[in-house]
Amino acid sequence: MNKIKTCLKVAVLCITSTYVHAQCEVFKSEISDVQHYMQQVSQLSDSLSTSAEIAAFDASLTKARKNTKTVMLLMGQAVNAADEAVILASEAQYDSESCGLAEAISYTIDAEKHAIDTRDFSAEAFENVKSAAKARNLGNLQYHMRIAQRLIKEAQESADASVYAADNAHYSCSHDQNHASLEK
Repeated sequence: MNKIKTCLKVAVLCITSTYVHAQCEVFKSEISDVQHYMQQVSQLSDSLSTSAEIAAFDASLTKARKNTKTVMLLMGQAVNAADEAVILASEAQYDSESCGLAEAISYTIDAEKHAIDTRDFSAEAFENVKSAAKARNLGNLQYHMRIAQRLIKEAQESADASVYAADNAHYSCSHDQNHASLEK
């Protein structure tokens, strides 16, 4: 009888261990996707900075409008990527708790927080770019584009911070006893 109980305990332990390992693999996949989407936002923000600069400061209304439309296209893609990252970061944050590693949980919370900030800055910048595109004169266009420029910079900084946190979360999700953490 004791032998059966011991075998059952070992079987439950093995199944639990396998489940936790599978949850950690799901977590690693999700946090890698967060990192990917945040890198995309950062790259899009960098790509549109030249067009935003021209639109915000050029003396030609025609040239400013053309560059505003370019910024609007790229900013729309950045907002979509940021939205995806927030959804995945939320899921990853939930799954990080299943892994049970404090470092992974902490870094995932940071990645999610920065992803939310990125999404909010990107959405606000996109609204300003849309207002600039609808502007009837150069002064109003440039006003909205300058606000958008500041927000785009904030979005890019938050996206970079999210990439960093996601990378640390992925790295720290290890149940190996020999895992060397730099913070310990």
